[in-house]
Amino acid sequence: MINPGCNLIECQNLNYPAIFYANHSIDDNDIIHILYSSFDELTISIIQTKKGYSPYINYTALFNKNYSNSIVFKNTTPLNSFSLIIRRLIKFNDKNDTGHLNKDDNSIESYWLNGLKTTNIIHQDNNTNQPSFQLSLDTMNGLLTIDINYPGESMRDVNFPKLRSTSKCYFLNIALKADNYTLSNTRFALEFYIIQLGIEGTQFSSTRYIDDQYTPGIFNVWQIKSLSSIYSSSMLWKPVVYQSVDRLVEKTTLMEIYDLKNNISLQKSIDQGIFNSFYVQPYVSAFNISFGRAKDGFFAKSNYTFIQFTAGLDILEVDSVKQFVRIALIVSLVLPGLVAFIAVIFIIKHRCSKRNISSYDVIQD
Repeated sequence: MINPGCNLIECQNLNYPAIFYANHSIDDNDIIHILYSSFDELTISIIQTKKGYSPYINYTALFNKNYSNSIVFKNTTPLNSFSLIIRRLIKFNDKNDTGHLNKDDNSIESYWLNGLKTTNIIHQDNNTNQPSFQLSLDTMNGLLTIDINYPGESMRDVNFPKLRSTSKCYFLNIALKADNYTLSNTRFALEFYIIQLGIEGTQFSSTRYIDDQYTPGIFNVWQIKSLSSIYSSSMLWKPVVYQSVDRLVEKTTLMEIYDLKNNISLQKSIDQGIFNSFYVQPYVSAFNISFGRAKDGFFAKSNYTFIQFTAGLDILEVDSVKQFVRIALIVSLVLPGLVAFIAVIFIIKHRCSKRNISSYDVIQD
């Protein structure tokens, strides 16, 4: 629901930011709360508490940008939380077609994802009543759409890249469409901030695998996870970028990740939002991703980009190798050795047979 329990006129007015809230019981003891907020920076917060507790939201404080303690869980302390800030969309001119974003590139233009109004929020047509946030890119005749889908159970998306979520995690789908830009080598990137409990920070890893039934041709998966032994959280995705709405395998390219940094300082003039209510001293990690690779002719091929993440309070696991793949590998490794072994036995047996024939005494009549 949007702005639950709010009677202020601002909550009824479409020209103000909003909070979408949902909750789901994951077992007999605990409940997951998820809040999507467009108050200042676009923030997705997922929080785990014991059952019987709900957030108290002080909307007067929120609309006055007094975020500290504006959202509280009275008489309890959250067991775990994870907040993801989608900070900005970056446009840059990849004049050498390297597929790489340079931080000192003077062609960079930033589109900050803050101050989105209720008019920027639509509901997905998937019977979940969950929101899509949309940022209009007027100078490019474009639209950035951010879908958050919390299924509340372990499941795999039916569409590519067919990532898997859990009862403590959500799908994050990001689509970019732009039809009007002046530079043929225009590329795009996104900047993310992660805020979580604990001060151990996060770690990035890239794992190679051979089971490509969910994303044919993509053989690695990226993961950012908490280093805390108490507060688990992670993001997981495959570095594939789709260039069509129907996510065709034939129309894809790759992405790059840059500079995962821990314990960065927030810029108070920019970095404001509901996360300041959940964390007294936010511990922030940051990273960027850019779309495309060298010489791929992207973005101009289709003017469209789609990527998907899963994120939340579980350490998301990489897809395991299927049983038939294991069997095929074992057979492919063992069979040559078995054939060689049989061949050696046959040769030895053949030589022994010859030796026996040559030493045989002919019986004279």
